[in-house]
Amino acid sequence: MVTIMTNPDLSVEPHFAVDRAAGAGPAAPMVDVVVPVYNEERILAVSVVRLHEYLSSRFPFTFRITIVDNASTDGTWHVASRLAHDFARVEAVHLDRKGRGLALRTAWTASDAAVVAYMDVDLSTDLDALLPLVAPLLSGHSDVAIGSRLAAGASVARRPKREFISRCYNALLRLMFATKVRDAQCGFKAVRADVARALVSVIEDDGWFFDTELLLLAERNGLRIHEVPVDWVDDSDSRVNIVRTAAGDLAGSLRMARGFLAGRGRVELGDIARRRVVDDYGRRLVSFATIGAISTAISLALFLWWREPLGPVLANAAAVTATFFANTWFHARITARLERPHWLRAVAVYLGSLLLTSVALLGVEAAGGGLAAELAVLAITWTLATIVRLALLDQGSTPQ
Repeated sequence: MVTIMTNPDLSVEPHFAVDRAAGAGPAAPMVDVVVPVYNEERILAVSVVRLHEYLSSRFPFTFRITIVDNASTDGTWHVASRLAHDFARVEAVHLDRKGRGLALRTAWTASDAAVVAYMDVDLSTDLDALLPLVAPLLSGHSDVAIGSRLAAGASVARRPKREFISRCYNALLRLMFATKVRDAQCGFKAVRADVARALVSVIEDDGWFFDTELLLLAERNGLRIHEVPVDWVDDSDSRVNIVRTAAGDLAGSLRMARGFLAGRGRVELGDIARRRVVDDYGRRLVSFATIGAISTAISLALFLWWREPLGPVLANAAAVTATFFANTWFHARITARLERPHWLRAVAVYLGSLLLTSVALLGVEAAGGGLAAELAVLAITWTLATIVRLALLDQGSTPQ
């Protein structure tokens, strides 16, 4: 059951629905700030009053604050109802089930604002970051905006354990999805309302992974994500179960990785889709060269390391094989921005390169060998393989 309170009469029991479309409450605001809560009766009033005062005095756009009570068992709903009664631009929504993702899904899809946002009730993020967060969305420049504690310019005070887990998790996301997002978990985000409705309709998670799923889907569908460095102070009274949340995030990441590999995750955006770049060859060429240079340096180091114990032919085969999968994956995801590599093409290039290089190295060995001659052969054959790989990559690339 969902109960919405809009400036209710507290002389009756505060559990009834208000039809916003029927004209109850103020006109549609530009920004709807959602505050999900669970058993937060102690700090809810102080935080919402502080947020309301800030938005009223320093925020240039019309706003609404929507408190979403996730089945609290203390007096949170009573406090939320009182705040909705006292402030015309505060609403309270009661849910019978827990889940931050569920709270955001419910409030965002029902909102009539142009931009929907959310922040944690402890207000760990400095409120001065709110305007830079929503301005790019209201202007149409960006589709999603997130606060980042890991971006340059951020100022963060939190415990080492949380910092370590956060950095590891975000590094894992970059490794698995080649995401450019630096902080997927910060409880300070905003989305254009039309974009939110499109993405939320396909998000599966109703818990803490909701944030990450939103961002990965946004990136996959070519939407622009604006990242705002924030001033953030850790909440010492946080009751988030770190281990359980981390396990859920890992399970969600694996689920999405499997889905993306299977070709899922595309959302029909219609008119809100961002226009594709027709020709980004310059970007692809630089990315290709960077990845290729790193891969070549690693392969060369491995060849020199294994040359004595294995011999040049086996050392080359081992070195090229060691970098093949990572090289192929990074080229596909970063250079060509493909959903997944064209493995048949990649394997064909790999086997052809390996055969050509092995034959050339055997020829050098038959002619008397020597490290200089072997390196010259590797340079020539690896360059030829690189040219072929670039041609095939360019042929199969599709901007996302």
